[in-house]
Amino acid sequence: MTVESRYQADIAILGAGFGGSLMALLIKQLGLKPLLIERGAHPRFALGESATPLADLVLSDLARRYDLPRVAPLAEYGSWQRAYPNLVCGLKRGFSYYHHEAGLPWRPRPNHGNELLVAASLSADDADTHWLRAQFDHFLLGEVQAAGIPYLERAEIEQISGGPPWVLSGTSEGRRFRIAAAFLIDASGEGRALARWLNVADQPDRMRTHSRAVYGHFENVRRWQEMLLEAGSGGDEHPFNCDDAALHHLCDGGWMWVLRFGNGVTSAGWMLDQNRWPAQSSLNAVEEWSAWLARFPSIQRQFADARLVDPPGGLRRTGRLQHRLRRAAALGWAMLPTTAYTLDALHSTGNAHTLSGIERLVEIIEQAWNKPWFPAALADYDRAVQAEISHLDRLVHGCYRALGQFELFAAFAMFYFAAAHTCEMRRRSGANRTGGFLLAQDAAFGAALDEAYRQLIELTEERGPASQAEIRAFERQVAAAIRPFNTAGLCDPARNNRYPYMVAGI
Repeated sequence: MTVESRYQADIAILGAGFGGSLMALLIKQLGLKPLLIERGAHPRFALGESATPLADLVLSDLARRYDLPRVAPLAEYGSWQRAYPNLVCGLKRGFSYYHHEAGLPWRPRPNHGNELLVAASLSADDADTHWLRAQFDHFLLGEVQAAGIPYLERAEIEQISGGPPWVLSGTSEGRRFRIAAAFLIDASGEGRALARWLNVADQPDRMRTHSRAVYGHFENVRRWQEMLLEAGSGGDEHPFNCDDAALHHLCDGGWMWVLRFGNGVTSAGWMLDQNRWPAQSSLNAVEEWSAWLARFPSIQRQFADARLVDPPGGLRRTGRLQHRLRRAAALGWAMLPTTAYTLDALHSTGNAHTLSGIERLVEIIEQAWNKPWFPAALADYDRAVQAEISHLDRLVHGCYRALGQFELFAAFAMFYFAAAHTCEMRRRSGANRTGGFLLAQDAAFGAALDEAYRQLIELTEERGPASQAEIRAFERQVAAAIRPFNTAGLCDPARNNRYPYMVAGI
């Protein structure tokens, strides 16, 4: 006879990535009984590696408010290095963008017209980090296990019934289990485990962005700063070393990320507009990777000696990344934001949005658990997440439309940086989430973004490149639109696309 393990939980969490593990720790701190379920096993390869100042602030606030002192050092590079020197991460001082033209080596332009650097910290000590997710996720899972939270690994859920309360049955490590839980949280990311059982419709056509990816982890990737100096670009003019950042190589119809970790490994991947560059069945992932490198001589030189080290099985290639579930929460269940949708890695919004969603869900559970207004609070959460998905999609899709003309890209990207910096400053001042995640619920910012997005779509229709006069007019329009939210000195022509980190009041 097969023995069945039985569990009773207040909240069962599906998915033991960093979001699921952190959620389990927080729920325990509320005095409730969490249980964590993972289909795979740790450590494991995963993307979603870049933090931002907003992500750091939310993580720090959660650790302080809910008494997780071992998590708190992960919120900044300096404290991370002091507390956990053997836990690998990468230094991220900001965002670096370089525009390339097919067939030509990269060369600096006057006034740095094919470069954009935006700092996100004053120094390395208070900088953001790149998370080597195999280690980062495993560390947080270790905290879950040390806290005595039940954890089921290599779990296959065969049935979810009820709702609420729920009964989940299946196998873990070959042993049968049965879980009774009052509430479910889906933190499985692209797995979207709960959506399959609840028949929550996937509506990718609601997303404007239409991109796919080819990616992996490499050793021996040359530092871009060295190549800039060889090309005659003065590195002393940079507000930070461009490699200590989320480095972006941009081209017409796509871009590449390059994220460096402290152990010599570099995460890199091409993100391609699938409408412009659909996958060719005649090319496998390695052949397509090599073909894209060959288009851009300087990037090819950067990766000339690179060796793939992860994931197991070689380079990974996706179909269209974008998904969007019709609901993010309802009676008895909720999803973390990046389970409810998949967007794109541009601007590194995913981890910050996950943490923002965790913060809101924990507050809802803390304030409304077993209260009559709990369902209404979940409905508010669903509406907020859906509005944020549309907002982020517009920010990213507009940048994709402008990839062919870097000046348009650099101008439209200022909406993201204005929103990010405003939210950071408001949180630091105690205003917390005024305006929602990246100002998604700020009516004035939304109206300005909508108008600039509409104008950008017109400028990038199939009618040839925008003229210099049109570009200058668009730059002025963006500068005026973000002025009420511009606390970082953005859109200043005198800075030549180099923006140091600015803190309001100093």
